[in-house]
Amino acid sequence: MSNIDIKNLAPILLLVYKRPEKTKLVIEALAANELASESDLFIFSGAPKDDSVRDAVLAVRELIRYVKGFRSVTVREDATYQGMLTATPNALKELCDRFGKVIFVEDDILTRPEFLLFMNEGLEKYKDNKEVFTIGANWPVKPRLGDDKAFFLQIPCSWGWGTWKRAWDCYDYAVPGAKELATNEMLAFNFNLQGRFPRFSEMLLSQLRGGMAEWSMPWYWNVFQQNGLNLWPPYSLTSNVGFDEVAFHTPESEKWLNQDVDLNFKGLPIVMPDNLEIDEQKHEEYADFMYWGSCPA
Repeated sequence: MSNIDIKNLAPILLLVYKRPEKTKLVIEALAANELASESDLFIFSGAPKDDSVRDAVLAVRELIRYVKGFRSVTVREDATYQGMLTATPNALKELCDRFGKVIFVEDDILTRPEFLLFMNEGLEKYKDNKEVFTIGANWPVKPRLGDDKAFFLQIPCSWGWGTWKRAWDCYDYAVPGAKELATNEMLAFNFNLQGRFPRFSEMLLSQLRGGMAEWSMPWYWNVFQQNGLNLWPPYSLTSNVGFDEVAFHTPESEKWLNQDVDLNFKGLPIVMPDNLEIDEQKHEEYADFMYWGSCPA
């Protein structure tokens, strides 16, 4: 085990809703992590939006009442429906305010056994570096054999990640200044991975016009505005299993985002960078991945 203070491990926030089978897999994977038995798990269960999902929500709640394998398990069952747009930022703020940091996992994210170790190492190493906003765990690009170095990009990862109160305090759903994406070509070019994934600005502008709302695009804009850095691993420590008909933001049409992830990949122990700068080569790899993955077949 790496030299980290197991008495000061970050709490794990798991948001669950209406997918009992996937929730069970996610919890089992988390419990198999090296640091699970020393970690505090907080499971927040969203209330059903309507009667059509009530039975599924109740099935999830029955499951999470008997979770074991962690230092402590705290379950909270919401009485009224909030929706992910409200529930996610509020839950993150609650735990960040209480503990100063948090590891966040949703109910469709499977983790490798070293996930919690990587999260806690990163949260400890960069806790005082205000330029670093998140520790991410999912790298969708096919890993290169022998690659063991983590790296920084400007865009944050949303499939298993950690952050600190100092960073999450910058979250602003109102995304001040984002309207400029519609008129400032250079701003949009940079925000859209050097123009290779225009959907980023399209999603954010649509949200400002009252279109489909979600929390992760405003977070990217908040980090982007602050010139923030986000740590990524050289190979993925998580896999998204939520590409199905009940998913909110992971439809079947976007399954390509997860195409090269192999949780059985035998990677080397990950080395954390000391230099706080964007890895330009990895940025190009990610931009190319997003461009070619989103192109029509």
